[in-house]
Amino acid sequence: MSTAARAAVVVDAAGAVEIRSYDVPEPGPGEFVLKLELCGVCGTDAHIYQGRLASVAFPALLGHEIVGTLAALGEGVTADHAGNPVTVGDRVGVFPALSCGRCYQCQVRRRPANCPQRRPSYGFASPVTDPPHLTGGFAEYLYAAKAGTVFYRTGLPAEVAVLQEPMSVALHGIERGAVGIGSTVIVQGVGAIGLMAVVAARAAGADRIVAVGAPDARLELAEALGADATVSIQELTDVAGRRRAVFDALGAPGADCVVGASGSPHAFMEAIDLVADGGVLAELGNFTDRGTVPFNPFSDLLKRDITIAGVYGAGPDMLRRYHHALRILERGGWPYDRVVSHRVPLERVREGLTALGSGSPLDGRDIVKLAIDPAA
Repeated sequence: MSTAARAAVVVDAAGAVEIRSYDVPEPGPGEFVLKLELCGVCGTDAHIYQGRLASVAFPALLGHEIVGTLAALGEGVTADHAGNPVTVGDRVGVFPALSCGRCYQCQVRRRPANCPQRRPSYGFASPVTDPPHLTGGFAEYLYAAKAGTVFYRTGLPAEVAVLQEPMSVALHGIERGAVGIGSTVIVQGVGAIGLMAVVAARAAGADRIVAVGAPDARLELAEALGADATVSIQELTDVAGRRRAVFDALGAPGADCVVGASGSPHAFMEAIDLVADGGVLAELGNFTDRGTVPFNPFSDLLKRDITIAGVYGAGPDMLRRYHHALRILERGGWPYDRVVSHRVPLERVREGLTALGSGSPLDGRDIVKLAIDPAA
């Protein structure tokens, strides 16, 4: 393509973010170019910016919650991964992970994350010192240079379609937590993934859902998205008192499933005490290394016969979950359009990452979900 694209490149951990310009390559067979409309900013992006994910080297082009319109199609790209025909101008959501789809890990073990031919996911490829450069969502264009990149066409507004990736992670947590008809669920942490976990738990048939977190804007949205009750960690700072309030809201001394989506090691230990005997803690918030905690295998695990399930991203069957996430969003019924609270241009990526990482307001308002809008 005879055009150039601006990209917000993180130069170093907790350092400068520079706007750089790169040529947009012509797509080869099986490849495509996407004009970015929105890219969600994940808590993981904020952690990477702070230098907490050793696998990402700087300078880096972040952003993996990607939605945009097809700008150019390589030979053979005629349909999305659900078989829907596509053409230039169609809005699509792009799944960030890349695997071959043919090997033993992909087909037999159904663990594409372990694919020996797996390449860095979009938004995680680093450093961006060599072409093709445009490998993350904090840019005007994404060059989907890997044949087989999974994407789905959608008619959803961009601010809703951008929730597809966090919804797929939430679905993994709900499945690992064995949530079903009649389950009681506590969602700990009400960022975008926690909010999507509320929706996913309700879709799975949960009977009662309590969301725990802050700030108030997120808790209010959790109720709008299906939570039966909420508990504020800002109002109840004492752990024991907060635990009592959660159980009162739940109507039981522990939940069948606790979805840990806060990303704090200390919250992980608090979550263990919220699980009912015989229940499951589905921990998905500690995606990067934020330290260790004291843990007693007898009293914290065996004596109570609980299960601690690690939930790493969208997990095995990630492509199925990504597709199911889109179907849930397209079904509607909840105010998904309220989740993205802030849309900022590429020039404010550093400001947004800093605010999200510190839990600070942006533009005088609490962040519910931050998205980068290259056209802003």
